[in-house]
Amino acid sequence: MMRLLESTEMMAFKTLTFLCCVVLINLSNAQDQTGFISIDCGLQPDNSSYTESSTGINYVSDSSYTDTGTSNFVAPEYRVNMMQSMWSVRSFPEGIRNCYTIGVNISAKYLIRAAFMYGNYDARNELPGFDLHLGPNRWDSVELESSVGTVSKEIIYVVLTDTLQVCLVNTGNGTPFISVLELRQLPDSSYVAQSDSLQLFQRLDFGSSTNQTVRYPDDVFDRIWFPSTPDGSKQLSSSSSPSLSRNSSSTLRLPQVVMRTAVVPNVSGGSVEFGWVPDDPSLEFYFYMYFMELEEPSSTSVERREFVIVLNGEVISSPLNVTYLRIKALTTASPLKAERFEFSIRQTRDSTLPPLINAMETYVVKKFLQSPTDQTDLSAMKSIKSAYKVRKNWEGDTCVPQDFTWEGVNCSYNGTGMPRVIALNLSSFGLTGEIASDISGLSRLQILDLSNNNLTGPVPAFLAKLQFLRVLSVFTQQHLTSKRELTARNPSICSTGGCEESSQNTSKKKKLPGFVIPLAASLAGLILIATISAAILFIYIRKKKQGRMISRAVTASSNGPSLRRRDTGSMRPSLQRRETTFFSAHPSLQRIESSMTDHEVNETAVDDFDMEPANRKFTYAEIVNITNGFERDQGKVGFGRNYLGQLNGKEVTVKLVSSLSSQGYKQLRAEVKHLFRIHHKNLITMLGYCNEGDKLAVIYEYMANGNLKQHISESSPTVFSWEDRLGIAVDVAQGLEYLHTGCTPPIIHRNVKCTNVFLDENFNAKLGGFGLSRAFDAAEGSHMNTAIAGTPGYVDPEYYTSNILTEKSDVYSFGVVLLEIVTAKPAIIKDEERMHISQWVESLLSRENIVEILDPSLCGDYDPSSAFKTVEIAVACVCRNSGDRPGMSQVVTALKENLAAEVERKKDLPIVSTDSVEDLALGFGSNPPPRLR
Repeated sequence: MMRLLESTEMMAFKTLTFLCCVVLINLSNAQDQTGFISIDCGLQPDNSSYTESSTGINYVSDSSYTDTGTSNFVAPEYRVNMMQSMWSVRSFPEGIRNCYTIGVNISAKYLIRAAFMYGNYDARNELPGFDLHLGPNRWDSVELESSVGTVSKEIIYVVLTDTLQVCLVNTGNGTPFISVLELRQLPDSSYVAQSDSLQLFQRLDFGSSTNQTVRYPDDVFDRIWFPSTPDGSKQLSSSSSPSLSRNSSSTLRLPQVVMRTAVVPNVSGGSVEFGWVPDDPSLEFYFYMYFMELEEPSSTSVERREFVIVLNGEVISSPLNVTYLRIKALTTASPLKAERFEFSIRQTRDSTLPPLINAMETYVVKKFLQSPTDQTDLSAMKSIKSAYKVRKNWEGDTCVPQDFTWEGVNCSYNGTGMPRVIALNLSSFGLTGEIASDISGLSRLQILDLSNNNLTGPVPAFLAKLQFLRVLSVFTQQHLTSKRELTARNPSICSTGGCEESSQNTSKKKKLPGFVIPLAASLAGLILIATISAAILFIYIRKKKQGRMISRAVTASSNGPSLRRRDTGSMRPSLQRRETTFFSAHPSLQRIESSMTDHEVNETAVDDFDMEPANRKFTYAEIVNITNGFERDQGKVGFGRNYLGQLNGKEVTVKLVSSLSSQGYKQLRAEVKHLFRIHHKNLITMLGYCNEGDKLAVIYEYMANGNLKQHISESSPTVFSWEDRLGIAVDVAQGLEYLHTGCTPPIIHRNVKCTNVFLDENFNAKLGGFGLSRAFDAAEGSHMNTAIAGTPGYVDPEYYTSNILTEKSDVYSFGVVLLEIVTAKPAIIKDEERMHISQWVESLLSRENIVEILDPSLCGDYDPSSAFKTVEIAVACVCRNSGDRPGMSQVVTALKENLAAEVERKKDLPIVSTDSVEDLALGFGSNPPPRLR
């Protein structure tokens, strides 16, 4: 009996041990899936889950990620040999846009994959087509070719908020549906490119022996590798079946089973050939190639495997040597664009073994240009939707795309920053309960309409704290907050029936008939219109009289030289002509410097203007908050200081003008005035401003690489390539061209110089510093008489002597900047004798000595013809006679031609090589890999 009990206890102990092992294994698997979100769309019942037997991946129902759509199962015949995750689908027969909202880690990088299998789930045998959106941007179109085929869309994407929205959009070609939605968090240092978003084009496992796809658990990031053996090649596998490490220190962690096989040429002396033709020639591609030696060398072996990569007939890599069981990775430093991609891996003369390749990934650059709605506004709107259980088509991003803006919502779209909610009309939405406190999160709200609902309770005091709220319409069954109290806190609120007097005063006052309020409002509106019309008429008559007086005064005293606007002059005047017109260009250089200091402005009149729109106006308290109490001082600029700040999760620059500088105050007001109406990719973007008492500040987009002057001095550690210099020059020229020809009326910058050219994180250039800018009045003709303003060395000599300002004055200043870009010398060279840069360049150019003109750090890496033409463009811009200078449109065209020629010269873009996967992160870190030339 005792033995029997002992045996029973032993079996129980073994069973318990086994169960513990199972639990530990499951826990281990769960830990391996950290950062995984695996959603089986349409899975029933709600909140259920299971583990996919073939992969061990844990899938959950989508019921907590979306509240629209219907669950369906594919037809039984389509489930045979199909993963369980593909058995069900969620379809969206109602609404145009339906979305999944998924909680994610802020600023994390994710592999996002959506899969679709129709499987005749609706018994119609009609294959639908629809669009897939990621947040506010269109990701791709879903087009199915058969009922059983699976379509998969995969992208590597950096999420900037704490939620991710994947949306299906009905395009009129059938009901959208989805089978699976998967997210896999990746290391931040993996797959770094100039674009944050990379859409998968292909992921190939060369030489696979099983002809099966590879994914989790073999691939710890659950990338799906498809088998491939190109024509003319054969499989090569490891004879010793090596046990590779997981490469835990590597950012890419390539799967062992994929790297254990490769392909080599079928014939001796052959090459491995593969390629593709893009559907769209404008697509840009990144590719990642992986190599590893699979044949173990003997101690006496003299075998050598060495090869090069050829693309479209041109060698794009140095000779590559592979080492036994050591992975070597290659990737492009910049995206490639071509009408076709034909790769050839060829053996070198010194190699005794044929070339090989183990695996390859190819991605298409995906540019998502639309910014999402401000995160605070988006969170508030989601909370309002939840509080009131709104069932209307409130799906996805609140404001964007504009075609799908939520019903009853109006947003501000100013071309900069994130859209903001400025109006919320919930009238007749069937709302019940009290006014939701979440509305207080809409800090830029201007109009709120809650009328014709069944709301109860008081009008809350927090509405008075919405400083931009100017129209409030609300009817509740009980009003405990008086109109007087609410409007005292926020005088701008125009309340319609929502803020009656308190109950103790109501009994003492008679209620007005229902028609009185609208009648009074109508009369007030008529009076307001009449007042505004009279004011406009008065201003018009006054300006007309002033115009006549100015015109008579100019006519009577006009003894200065007249100026013709000529944009058709030659871009390349002869050297003899330049000598006669250019060497005498700077007789007044000393006078300019002696009579004017940097940033000095003799013209003090700045027109008053309305500092609206209000959605970009900030209080001084908000400025303090944005800069964290002016914690990060970026130094003195002009009449104030720059500070680094944070706005909507992004870094910004805040320029604060000294309250003691009236001139700085006027300049910055002028800059704000211009930046409200100009928007161009090569002009600095203003995100907001503060005009509160003696406090004036402007918020600009943050330019990570400062200004151009910091990078082009002879002592600067930055070395721009010739292509980089031409690119910056084109950016600045395009910005000026827009001011001159794209604005109505045209704008003259008046202060073009290197310190006003700013560089973003990718060294794209944007022109700023608009404090001295002037807009042409159409009545003033092609020029204006104005006091001298600008910076010594950049001021047009003709403008200095005549006080006549034209667009050609900016052309001159740009010419000086272009000379600085190509020479790395300052505008005024202070050697033994002071000399303007244009005079120094001209003295060398007359002898056609281009080598001595260009920055020595270029080390001759440029096309001499392109360099000579660029210097000629700059010299033409600084001609003494403004009529001989080209227009900015001509300058842009000529510089673009030179840039295209340089790109063509270096179209065999380099490839960066690393010795092993462990070292791969060095090529993908925060610093871009070196460009080999």
